[in-house]
Amino acid sequence: MPELPEVESIRRRLSRHILGKPILSVETELPRIVRQGELSQMVGLSITSIDRQGKYLVFKTNSLLILYAHLRMTGTFLYFDNAEDRVKDHICARWEFADGELLYRDVRTLGGLWVSVDGVPPWKALGLDPLDKKLTWKEFAGLLSHKKSPIKAVLLDQSVIAGVGNIYACEALFAAQINPRRPADEISEKSYRKLFKELKCILWSAIEASGTTFRDFRLSDGREGGFQNFLKVYGKAGATCPRCAQPIEKVVVAQRSAYFCPNCQK
Repeated sequence: MPELPEVESIRRRLSRHILGKPILSVETELPRIVRQGELSQMVGLSITSIDRQGKYLVFKTNSLLILYAHLRMTGTFLYFDNAEDRVKDHICARWEFADGELLYRDVRTLGGLWVSVDGVPPWKALGLDPLDKKLTWKEFAGLLSHKKSPIKAVLLDQSVIAGVGNIYACEALFAAQINPRRPADEISEKSYRKLFKELKCILWSAIEASGTTFRDFRLSDGREGGFQNFLKVYGKAGATCPRCAQPIEKVVVAQRSAYFCPNCQK
């Protein structure tokens, strides 16, 4: 957390507020959160677009400078046009505009900001985005099907598919009726086609609900996401499966919790 839907939800909401507005000042309250460059280099510039690459946010400006951000576990961007409404705790950086303020908040301070002037991103290898319109189910299957690791672990590998995390991997595998522990190279073409369809459907649905909030995730206006109300298996160990009424189980796959129905998911 945050995963693709949460990052995309933040991107969309920030784009409504800060594009084209000159940055009047920048304050770095936690210097170690800036992994490269100096945020002060952004003073006087305007953000022209906000893109997303997997779980990264990409802030492009009216110069060669690009700000990359990865939220990790508890990071988020908040925008306030009223000083009285602004959050004051766990703020790592501030950008002041004429009509408001952008804050980077991170409770566990695991996220990072990178200021680049040469266009080189902070990631070494980043896989395809599952919502890329050019990505077909056959290409998706080709990326995963030669891996011998459990399918859940492969879905979480950001060098293969970028943006999917624990929540949506569990939900997509449940919808496609695939056991998270099955080796990726033992899954049929038919199952991959279904997994691709269900993963895209779940990600879009989560974006429409503004993501999932359990504890710390907040949208740019401070509100919580709503997709936690639609989860079928994630975080529901011991509850009954909504498909067959058998108990949902929790196991560990690739050092991450996996929730699934042992009866439905083969």
